[in-house]
Amino acid sequence: MKSIKPEAWEYLEEIGEKRWTLLKDTNNRRRGILTTNISESFNYALKGIRLIPIKAIIECTFDKTVEHFLMNNQVAHNCNTRLAPCRFEWYQTRYRNCRHHRLQEYNYVNGRYRIISKVQTIESGGNDYTVEYYQKTCTCGKWQMQRFPCSHAIIVCLKRGDSLHSIVNKVYTNAAYKAQYAGEFFPLDDPKTWVDPGWKIKPNTSRITTSRGRRKSRRIHNEMDWPEQATNYTCGICQQRGHKRNACTCQHP
Repeated sequence: MKSIKPEAWEYLEEIGEKRWTLLKDTNNRRRGILTTNISESFNYALKGIRLIPIKAIIECTFDKTVEHFLMNNQVAHNCNTRLAPCRFEWYQTRYRNCRHHRLQEYNYVNGRYRIISKVQTIESGGNDYTVEYYQKTCTCGKWQMQRFPCSHAIIVCLKRGDSLHSIVNKVYTNAAYKAQYAGEFFPLDDPKTWVDPGWKIKPNTSRITTSRGRRKSRRIHNEMDWPEQATNYTCGICQQRGHKRNACTCQHP
């Protein structure tokens, strides 16, 4: 990059490596790069708009975005818990599970505990887990992966008399949920009041993939799609074998 365009390299050096490299971004901010889960959430919200005109796609995208923000904004403002509604359900489920665990304290100062899960009737359970409370890790891996305490961490938190919110990442709080959907949208004016830009979009008709009438199947056919007796067909127009009237290349009388 430095050899191709020195000006671009100087600009990247000025803003710092943390703002344009994932390796140096210690806080995992990603700087506007969509993750796979975020992209899939957009696809889920905007599903059902394939193969429709571009104008309808733009209108549908805008309307669905407004509807999505409005619904989540109402849910966030009607929530009375400090955790977001879906994460509060996580906590309730894991709190019920943690009451069946057995806890052994190994080091109070360093926050090291051993958790033994309940033995099930189907000869499962009874597993050992190690919780490093101050490091926010558990050998089950859920606390590190989800950044939300597992049932083993919750029982340790209750044992120590700490507040659950002290070990939950702030992104799961209801305040963060409200801030995420705090954006505002305004209705578009009547198109008649818009200023004429003086140009129009000209479509490239050579790239049209669909035409009028019934859409043809794009599936690749194999030998299972062609019956053996297909060659015994006799055309009613040209009287030749091997095809029917609808596949005849001759002119109809």
